[in-house]
Amino acid sequence: MMNEAIIRMNDNNEGNKEAIGSGLLRDWSELNKECLIDIVSRLSMEERWRGPMLVCKPWMYACDDPSLNSVFDLDTWFEGSRISNLWFSYEFEQKVDSFLRCVVDRSQGGLKEIRVRHCSDQSLLYAAERCPSLEVLCLKSCLSVTDASISKIAVSCPNLDVLWIQSCLNVTDASMAKIASSCPKLRELDISHSIEISQKALKMIERSCENVKIIVEPPSNVRLSRDEASKFGLSVRSITRRELLEHIRNINTNDN
Repeated sequence: MMNEAIIRMNDNNEGNKEAIGSGLLRDWSELNKECLIDIVSRLSMEERWRGPMLVCKPWMYACDDPSLNSVFDLDTWFEGSRISNLWFSYEFEQKVDSFLRCVVDRSQGGLKEIRVRHCSDQSLLYAAERCPSLEVLCLKSCLSVTDASISKIAVSCPNLDVLWIQSCLNVTDASMAKIASSCPKLRELDISHSIEISQKALKMIERSCENVKIIVEPPSNVRLSRDEASKFGLSVRSITRRELLEHIRNINTNDN
């Protein structure tokens, strides 16, 4: 893009100019695709979308490579974001869905990991239909995610290894039954604060997925002893909120 750059300085005595150095400035847009992909792979997804994709077409095409779109991770961005007042709006949810669908397309079916908050069934159904190799699905506070998408993920992605559905209030035992029957390789299930999932469903998953670790955190303002939690007969760190409330009711009843 630029020709040979020659640096000169004035000679105060003779008024002449003397060349003291020269070199070539290369056009980065002319780097071959393999080099560009290697460079861009060192950036986070957010950094890629805010920087290289806006430089020029070759850089944008490099960012489109499926190898750079096997992971969709917005959770880090959510952790550091200050716009939480927008998270539960329909418009914001649509933007998250659009972003996820775009990465699904770029991955050409190779998307293996999704970590996101505030998406909906629409984008997850889209991913389930196109990404059968999905292994990790970590959802937090997705109020528009229901059994429809989780069941579809279970049936379409048999290699699912990690499933988090934290604070997903519309996911119930129905999709847990699908997980139990379709995802025997499941290694980790986190249903913290997803209050519509019962003890019965968790036991079903434990029977079907031999190596699964079930994680269930209670509300932050309530603590149970290990002995109290063990009464429920589950190999979990805690219990679901529904069972927790029932446990508290029983204690109050016995005290009276």
